[in-house]
Amino acid sequence: NDELRLNEYLFSLNSSTRYNPRIRPVPASTNRLIVHTRLGIKRLFEMDENNHRVVLFAVFFQKWTDSFLTWDPKNFGGIEYTYVDYSKIWTPNLKLITNFDDKNPSDKSFDEIYENFPVKLYSNGSVQFTPAVHLTSECLLNYGKFPLDMQACSFIFQMPYTGDQIELTMNVYYTDDGTKKYQHIWDIEDFNTNVTNERGIKSSALLQILFKRKYRSYLYTLPSYFVYILTLLMFMLPQRSNQRIMIGSTCLIISCLLSYLMSNTVPNHEISAWPLLGKLFLFNIVLLTFSIMFSAFVINISGGNHTKNVPSWLRKLTLNVLAKVFCIQAVAYTVLNSYSFRVHDEEVIAVHEHINSQIVGSIDESSLLRRRNNEENKQQNLVSDQNQTEQTHDKSLVKYLKVIYDNIDQIRYKIQIETYNICKDNEWLLHCNYEHIEYI
Repeated sequence: NDELRLNEYLFSLNSSTRYNPRIRPVPASTNRLIVHTRLGIKRLFEMDENNHRVVLFAVFFQKWTDSFLTWDPKNFGGIEYTYVDYSKIWTPNLKLITNFDDKNPSDKSFDEIYENFPVKLYSNGSVQFTPAVHLTSECLLNYGKFPLDMQACSFIFQMPYTGDQIELTMNVYYTDDGTKKYQHIWDIEDFNTNVTNERGIKSSALLQILFKRKYRSYLYTLPSYFVYILTLLMFMLPQRSNQRIMIGSTCLIISCLLSYLMSNTVPNHEISAWPLLGKLFLFNIVLLTFSIMFSAFVINISGGNHTKNVPSWLRKLTLNVLAKVFCIQAVAYTVLNSYSFRVHDEEVIAVHEHINSQIVGSIDESSLLRRRNNEENKQQNLVSDQNQTEQTHDKSLVKYLKVIYDNIDQIRYKIQIETYNICKDNEWLLHCNYEHIEYI
């Protein structure tokens, strides 16, 4: 058998040049052996977010030249290559360094895992080793932009030889097998390698992979955008509407439930930042809480007892401070009185009588003129026809004011109806204090 003769020729114990798998296969000790590696990533096998660990399934191709394992194919029946056990020949003993315990297979070198794995050996001494491996490494996940986050994980490969003994090269490529059985919520977005071959330092290769989360699944399981649409619609309702509190309470409950669901989805870890979606939920909860509180306050004020005057501190805060902050200009009018009417829906609406300040000023002027004329009439008893004319004028003025005073209720009712028709669609009214006008 030619293969048996070839195996005895390569690994015979009686041979003068007996093969030693512990010796680096170079003609001279000063020579540098080149080890070519190529890592083909097939898929992401596991992303353990609780333990911050990532597992890749890949094919790890290695190639080097063993100058001690050569033969002439003519002497062995034209055999160009053969397969030998991995443990019988020299290997670069490349190892994946992780921070886990030794029970993890990825913490062991390929010599320990593939001890009896067949290696392809060519007649010119070229050795090819292509095992399928599971690469496990620690990956510190940061959830600051969850669910739009991207995670960077590192894989470090190292061998016990220095850069002046072995030159390491590494190429990485990614081929998705497209098997639906192994579909994951993460995608491999990008990767790069950095190889170190320096004298006196162990040869190593650093592989950095960028994973991107498939956020579409979270858009279906966490429908937060519906909550925000309802929140915006709530602010479009009138402030005195009871439906505003009802919609706000519903949105608040939904936001709390979604926040609880997100807290169960994202692992709680000290090194991880606060998720972006969590900040969004918290902001919405705080906004809804204050909106419900202010709506309840407005409804209580609008439907309460209005027999008392507005406190001076509240009037100053509203007209002097808040009006300037929100760029609101108060309208100049005077409130003489207020009444309440019951409408068909049995809600009490406060309707205020508004009279222009110029009319009030003219009434005050007429009252002052009447008092002055009365005093002049007492001092001038012996006056000519001019005084009599003034007395006649005073009498007609008094009569005119008396008619106004007798019909003041009808005037008030008419002004009340006109004011209610004008102001019933307004959101709110600014009210001024009423100063009683004494009619003489």
